[in-house]
Amino acid sequence: MLLQILELIDFRKIRKALWYCLCVIVTISIQNLLFSRIAIFGVHPYFVPAIVIAIGMFEGGVWGAAMGLVTGYFCDMTLVDNTALFMVLFAIMGFAAGFLTEFLINRRFFSYIVLAVLGLLATAICQIVPLWIFLSTPLGHLLPTLLLQVIWSSILAIPAYYAVKMVSIRRKEEE
Repeated sequence: MLLQILELIDFRKIRKALWYCLCVIVTISIQNLLFSRIAIFGVHPYFVPAIVIAIGMFEGGVWGAAMGLVTGYFCDMTLVDNTALFMVLFAIMGFAAGFLTEFLINRRFFSYIVLAVLGLLATAICQIVPLWIFLSTPLGHLLPTLLLQVIWSSILAIPAYYAVKMVSIRRKEEE
């Protein structure tokens, strides 16, 4: 009975998921331990969505959405205002990146940068909307911060592409 159950388990997918979880943990750790302390022109970069977009690009929409849920959950847990914003947003981003690369765009670096910038922009917009609507912060004060965050985060998103590509290629060679 136990042997039949073990035959149903795909250990290659489990190993791949563990490698991606390691990438996510390293990214969140670097984000929270290092870049939450460094402010460039008063703006903290937030590049965690880039890893979800990269996973979605290389593994497809289902993997992107699943890793987006996991990544978003852990990102939401690290924040004081514990909402489900990142969990939902990252799942949508991961699925969208996988869907777009499956049917519309290629898995090259330029496509990744375009999707990463769009994802980082969407994340920054979702972060400033509550400040703008509920706290009545002038939009003129929020937009420069939004743009600087997207620029700094885009630069830091470059290593995420190569890390996920390396895991993806390594896993495909083993299969």
